[in-house]
Amino acid sequence: MPVNTENIRRWIEQSDIDYITQFIKAWIPFNAWYNAEYNNLDSDRAKINAIKNRSNSIRNRANALLEGNGQDSEEFKSVLAALHSELLNNQIDSQIGRIWFNDIVKSFNPDNLINNEVHRTIQYFLRRTDGTRLGEVTQMLVVLRDRNGIEFFNYHHTEYDLAHLQANQNFQGLSASQQENVRLCFNRLKPVVITNAIEIHLETQPFNHYPCDGFNFKRDATDAHCPAHIVCKGLIEILYQLRNVLFHGELVPNELNQNVYKNAYFCLKYLLPSLR
Repeated sequence: MPVNTENIRRWIEQSDIDYITQFIKAWIPFNAWYNAEYNNLDSDRAKINAIKNRSNSIRNRANALLEGNGQDSEEFKSVLAALHSELLNNQIDSQIGRIWFNDIVKSFNPDNLINNEVHRTIQYFLRRTDGTRLGEVTQMLVVLRDRNGIEFFNYHHTEYDLAHLQANQNFQGLSASQQENVRLCFNRLKPVVITNAIEIHLETQPFNHYPCDGFNFKRDATDAHCPAHIVCKGLIEILYQLRNVLFHGELVPNELNQNVYKNAYFCLKYLLPSLR
């Protein structure tokens, strides 16, 4: 009996591993663990933030793998590099922006006030008032006073928006140097601090990077407890965002995305043994 070529094609397709499904299977125990571990927190976002910023089984495991040089560590670094490479070559966007290691590590900027800083006799006062969510600003205030303390410029807005400030008629009436000083001060008060998890300026005394198959991830040598905390935060956030676009139906299930989820699955799989 001759072999049906259509059967061959279909069996070849059946032999492919659906890594999106495998990622979901790996996410389920991770999800169950953090719901039990942080049952005092009321949202997935709060629990993910706790995993990123506190000592726990998952973060400690990722740190140990990056700090180590055994077989598991080398394999983990390899799949981490592969995940980074796939995300570089395949743009996947979530509600918080592009999912990749270049700017996934975000935190509140603790600097929210410039208190009458003097430039060429002019006093610059800027204050940012934050909301409850990361990046949310409820008020942005800019005040300029002359050498006698007399106010001559007052701007306030309910968002942090440089373009809105620059379009302000009174701002346009300032001198070029005053506009530039306001812009520089304004930029210092960005509500969100973004950290690139990829290290470009390599140092070895002490090591400030983890070599991973041609890529170098940041290592914070000043943190004795978790020098890999930047990469840990980035990886946990990326896994969470990949989960979100998948569960919210935003992902196109094509071959390129399969490659992303393949490496995301393996990264998560290397972390799960810490939960046993």
